[in-house]
Amino acid sequence: MKKLLCALCAMTLLATATGCSNNNADKDKKETSGNTLVVASNNIDAKSQPDVDAQRKLLEENGVEIFGLQEVDNMTRRNHYDVVSKFKVDPYKDAFFSNAIAFSGGEYGIATVSKYEFKSKDATKLYSDLFAGKEIAQELADAYKDYDPDNKESEAKMDAVSAKNPIEPRLYQRVVIEKDGKEIAFYNTHLSYEDQKLRKQQMETLMKAMDSDTCKYVIAVGDFNADQSTKEFDAFKEKYHIANGLDGKWLDTYNGVDDTMKVNSVDNIIVSKNITIKEVKMIPSKLSDHNPLVATLELGE
Repeated sequence: MKKLLCALCAMTLLATATGCSNNNADKDKKETSGNTLVVASNNIDAKSQPDVDAQRKLLEENGVEIFGLQEVDNMTRRNHYDVVSKFKVDPYKDAFFSNAIAFSGGEYGIATVSKYEFKSKDATKLYSDLFAGKEIAQELADAYKDYDPDNKESEAKMDAVSAKNPIEPRLYQRVVIEKDGKEIAFYNTHLSYEDQKLRKQQMETLMKAMDSDTCKYVIAVGDFNADQSTKEFDAFKEKYHIANGLDGKWLDTYNGVDDTMKVNSVDNIIVSKNITIKEVKMIPSKLSDHNPLVATLELGE
């Protein structure tokens, strides 16, 4: 999850010195009924050069029908291939990648993957990088684009920008799927870790979009980076149900170590109140520094 700038330095040091079983897998892989939908959020930890085939299989084995991914690379120097294409494998029929920023010769962003074809799809930029100022935002963009862990000049450029405390650009996706005649708007996002006030503003922007959505059923998943207090999710509670924190039970989906974090329950699934959250589970995994968060949902009439 965080922090990407520091992680880049760690990756350079490595370069110069770099599952989880489910006994009910067959049962979970069966198609759910028309009123039921299994969704997930999974930050795949791009900086670790993850085994994305194993990550996809883990979600499939747990019956996930549609999921949001964060920290997704496309043809970067650290992951020199189309990462999303590895997730768009049967039974997953559709995938949508959105680039947040040019990074290390390629792209870096988020993606949504689904068993059901998208009826529509779009991405919206969140207020983020300009929070620290236009000049620093441009410096970060230039440093990210040119970053090469084997190039000392590139590394020095990255360190210089990092010292100025820039903010990474962020966005959210919206896709529409249909299951047994029910249209569902599915949002996926990855919010800013750098500033809690900025993150609050991003949550409000996302919620405003969800409030005005024309689909009957609305679902939002993501790495919300709400690492200072579980109360950061309170903004959603009046109009929505939240999976992580349901009945007061918080799941520590971030399994890494970061001394700046006060809570590790940063990933969540948020649904409109005509959707009942039947089950919430976290899948312990060493495939990423985040554990996938999975929710079984029941769509009301």
